[in-house]
Amino acid sequence: MTRRSIILLSATVLLLSVLACNPPAPQPPPDTITPFSPATTEPTAPPGGEPTTEPPATGVPTAESPTEPPTEPPSSSWLPTGTFVLYATGAWDELQLYALAPGPSITDLERTVTFNSALSRTGHWIAHAHSPAPATSVVVANLENGTTHTVPLTPDYSLYGMAFDHAETRLAFMELGGSGTGTYTWAVVVVNLADGSTARFEDTFSLPVGAGVMLSGWPIGWTAAGDELLLDTFMPDTEGNWAGVWAVALPPGTPSAALNTLSRRTVIAAGDYSAETRLSPDATHLLYLNRDPSYTPAGYAPMAYDLAVNQLWQVNVASGASTQLLNVTDGGALARTAAWSQELPHTLFAQGSYAGDTFASLMLKVRDDTGTIHDAGSVPLPPGGNLQSVDWCLPDFALVVVTTADYAHQLHIVEFGGGSTLVTSDAYITVLGCIP
Repeated sequence: MTRRSIILLSATVLLLSVLACNPPAPQPPPDTITPFSPATTEPTAPPGGEPTTEPPATGVPTAESPTEPPTEPPSSSWLPTGTFVLYATGAWDELQLYALAPGPSITDLERTVTFNSALSRTGHWIAHAHSPAPATSVVVANLENGTTHTVPLTPDYSLYGMAFDHAETRLAFMELGGSGTGTYTWAVVVVNLADGSTARFEDTFSLPVGAGVMLSGWPIGWTAAGDELLLDTFMPDTEGNWAGVWAVALPPGTPSAALNTLSRRTVIAAGDYSAETRLSPDATHLLYLNRDPSYTPAGYAPMAYDLAVNQLWQVNVASGASTQLLNVTDGGALARTAAWSQELPHTLFAQGSYAGDTFASLMLKVRDDTGTIHDAGSVPLPPGGNLQSVDWCLPDFALVVVTTADYAHQLHIVEFGGGSTLVTSDAYITVLGCIP
């Protein structure tokens, strides 16, 4: 989730996008790309499928006076039939929200969000900045019944990542103040979705930091039990990301307190991961990528940052036990993104060979619960482009976001064992989450 920058090269777009507050606008798609219309369309079917059309969305209600949402989230019947993922496209900090169903069939949900938005597990709740940066508040909305909470941000603070808990009863977001001063105050704000009330957990640190100090961290999500919040920490105003994943004790009903008074433990140590983590659908494991420092992929010649990874790991967030799932040593490398299946514990990742600072080719691969790995399908990687994200919402299909050499984004559906279909292209595309 997050969060929180300047695009330096295509290989770092995903990393830096979560750290930026005022990034430069990406370039528009090249003329050779013909995306589907952002409104409901009848696009070309993926291999083996027939085109389908969903009726246009009638609009998502919003309400200034929230009513208490149901305790148990209802089914996603309010979405177009077959919806399996929500995504957003447009300018970096002003995106339009869409639902995607097999066909592919696209439905405009008539809602504007921002690049650091968060979606709850079933897609009923969404959170995003109220406006482009500098935002003054966070909007938390139930997309089905219109319940809406608006939570003010602290003046002159920057909004970073957000995450809902597994039970869809709470949202956590992180805000940071003091950028460029050497002394930073940051806070995790927890929003109760039942009534919009908040609890604030704040801390301050100065550079250089001493031993045992937890740096600012954006929320990844809560553990399955709902009693610990996972934070991915970083050093502000630097490229010092991946400073450790911590679990902070924040069970339901915890009142506001100084953050450093809460019990916490390390889940992934700094130096043990070097890309954004992914929380499993059941909130029990984190998937992460790292690099053996003694290994350099063949053909790899980075222009600026050395961001190659060759190892895939998972960690049990309750016990802290890590397991290596893959170690590439044949000259290849892994893309800096991986995904869980909705039917755990299968994982999806991309492996390929470098040609300079970008991949010459990438193959999606599946690792099953026996450790067996098999090819799933080729990533439709534009020349000089990069794989930004991969999501696995349906058993035989992957969603991939790639960039062109000029940073335009493309969303593709890749059929396992088949071809790929371009869904849309735009200046920026983000997949918000699968709909179970």
